[in-house]
Amino acid sequence: MMNKAPNYTPCVPDFWFMRMLLLLSSVVLITLLSGSHAWGQGNWDVGFTAGMANYMGDIGDGASSRRDFIWDMQEVRTRPAFGMFARRKLDRDGIWHLRMELNSVQISGHDKHTNYSARRGRNLHFRNIMQESCIRLERDLFQKPLVWARQRRAMLTIRGFVGFASLRHNPEAQVDPNNPAYNSLLEANLTSPGEWHSLPELQTEGVDYSDELNLTTIPFGLCAVITGQKKGGAKDFYLSLELGIRITDTDYLDDISGFYADPAGMKPLAAALSSQANEVVMEEAGIEHSVANHMWFSEDHAVIRGNKANDDAYGTLVVSFGKVLNGKSQSFNNSKSRYGNKSRGGLFKKRTKMRF
Repeated sequence: MMNKAPNYTPCVPDFWFMRMLLLLSSVVLITLLSGSHAWGQGNWDVGFTAGMANYMGDIGDGASSRRDFIWDMQEVRTRPAFGMFARRKLDRDGIWHLRMELNSVQISGHDKHTNYSARRGRNLHFRNIMQESCIRLERDLFQKPLVWARQRRAMLTIRGFVGFASLRHNPEAQVDPNNPAYNSLLEANLTSPGEWHSLPELQTEGVDYSDELNLTTIPFGLCAVITGQKKGGAKDFYLSLELGIRITDTDYLDDISGFYADPAGMKPLAAALSSQANEVVMEEAGIEHSVANHMWFSEDHAVIRGNKANDDAYGTLVVSFGKVLNGKSQSFNNSKSRYGNKSRGGLFKKRTKMRF
């Protein structure tokens, strides 16, 4: 990535996202409480999600350098994710759906959780509270009817999805109390204990990536859905467990990508957050190499701060609760032949007593 002029455009609070989240949450809550029949023959459902998120980037786990995919995640830095959604059935049998959702996803990482000396001595960290608006196409891959009580019936569905999402993010970090510049920054009122600082405008690597704070990502994944209905079809709801991955085209979800920049061209706070290596951490971790391995040296001898060859990604594991509007879901009327669920032959040869 080429360095840009330092005319950084700061990231403003995402009021559009907050308004949309408030609007969608109001629709969901009113619908769940009222049980309205005004939306048609079960073509729409709404609900909310809650779970956890993590990321894959330049801060990782283990005793070695970067590992592929989820094997480099720091499980201890798992953070919350939640959202609201509305979903529309696209075909008569309820196999295809279009889902629109608004999510708040938080990711985090810290070099203190790795045993790899090159990363531990670097001593960088971040958090990123991100807003995501998404539209995705879903397809039911497998279904099996279930019965857990005489008055209730259910359907187990395995569903795949892929889509597009708009992501707004802004990484932040704190000044380490052991940072050599910490006391001087306190005296100058440039930081305070526990204060989080927005990183993009500080250009900790001498790079302006303000045009990468609003991204288009590709979400994809699988979910297992259990849909329930009272006998007679009075109410329809479902619970699902969903694993989703988002591929991005930025390497700055964590503010770490390339090389250390010359601190002489930075403000004091930016210079302190660019290199947080210090003797206290090195001694506690038993690291033998010099602190100089984690700071700018010269234009002719660039010092690696991150791995710019790979973009960042993140994922979520969430539980969803949804309610089908109008209380009758066409998923119970799917053709049994579509999933091999016939009374004779197919995947499930045993006839069920209740009709699905």
